[in-house]
Amino acid sequence: MLMKTFFLILLTISLNAQTANEIIQKIQTKFSSVEDLKANFTQKINSSMNEDQMILSGKFFFKKKNKLRIEVKNRVIVSDGDTIWNFDKTADKVIISTYDSDYTSFSLHEIVNSYPEQCKKEKISDQSGLLVVKLTPNDDQLNFKSAVIFVNKNDIVEKVEITDFNNMQFVFKLNSIVLNNNLSEQLFNFKPTEGVEIIDLR
Repeated sequence: MLMKTFFLILLTISLNAQTANEIIQKIQTKFSSVEDLKANFTQKINSSMNEDQMILSGKFFFKKKNKLRIEVKNRVIVSDGDTIWNFDKTADKVIISTYDSDYTSFSLHEIVNSYPEQCKKEKISDQSGLLVVKLTPNDDQLNFKSAVIFVNKNDIVEKVEITDFNNMQFVFKLNSIVLNNNLSEQLFNFKPTEGVEIIDLR
């Protein structure tokens, strides 16, 4: 399922001179000043057990602290930070559940502020002009094997690769990122129209 969430921004400095800890600290400092963002996104799931890839693409909206909105062709996922509405346009059905952060969803707050404190941090080789930091959990409190963060030349994290213990890889990529848009709170609430089937799992 879509997502968790995450995206980060560094201060403009000499990237090659930074340690992994310094990079994370600057990411957190900058992220604290970001109130919201919107972007186009792609999510890809790679599995060693299945050569086929699951790919989703659409629009992504984020607002502090854990509010998000994901729009793809036939589905809209909305969260106000406490509740998630998963609306299937084709079936005209919405599933309502309690927000529960995990690595398969898209939580910027968790990736920036929570995961680094529970992980070993390692700066690895730059790839295609991107600065790359790998996070490896210190214990089994996090239910994934590793998370790799890619930061572009504009000091914005544009991709995260999370690998779970079954070697399934979740790749989240953002592009055309625009920060601090004063996004409306209404984007992060969902009100079913008449005739929509409602399944409430809270």
